[in-house]
Amino acid sequence: MESDKKDKFSDNQNKILDAALSRFQHFGIGKTTMAEIADDVSMSTANLYRYFKNKEMIAVACSSRCLNVRTSRLLDIVEHPSMTADAKLVEFFNEILRYTYEQVSSNPRINELVNIIAEKYKEVVLQKNQSERELIKRIIQQGIDEGKFHVKDIERSTLAIHTSMHMFQLPLTMTIHKLDVMLELASVTTELLIQGLRKQ
Repeated sequence: MESDKKDKFSDNQNKILDAALSRFQHFGIGKTTMAEIADDVSMSTANLYRYFKNKEMIAVACSSRCLNVRTSRLLDIVEHPSMTADAKLVEFFNEILRYTYEQVSSNPRINELVNIIAEKYKEVVLQKNQSERELIKRIIQQGIDEGKFHVKDIERSTLAIHTSMHMFQLPLTMTIHKLDVMLELASVTTELLIQGLRKQ
């Protein structure tokens, strides 16, 4: 019985997030009200507050859910059984780029959401960065185990690689360049990184 209640609560939360994200994408967070979100899911505004205490908390939850999807896709690359470490690093960059491009293309108002998260909810960004670095570290370790990478300090190498991928997850960059151009930039970047990681 308790499990059924939790499942229903979770289902309602996801419906709210779906409705809210749709509004955020079309109208922006600032022009979306709690009452409108509640109406979209056939719920009273008062009931909506049982699930989220305010609109920003809904925005944070939307962001976290999207980031979880992205992390899952990146994890699939890292755990691929037959890919070499250098191939994984290339695909890791490409996946981040493709995912960001998809989000920007379907959500022209994404900058508003990104700014709110970056300014007020830095823990979301820090968690994202930590998750990405842990996955990069696993790729580097695989490269070492394969005898392809020569790395004295995995932590510093991880930080350098992670820093180099920032431009491939900035919404503004996606609006300036087409996807094929960005993919070429990612290819050049990963080629140089892999050269630096390989044994001489």
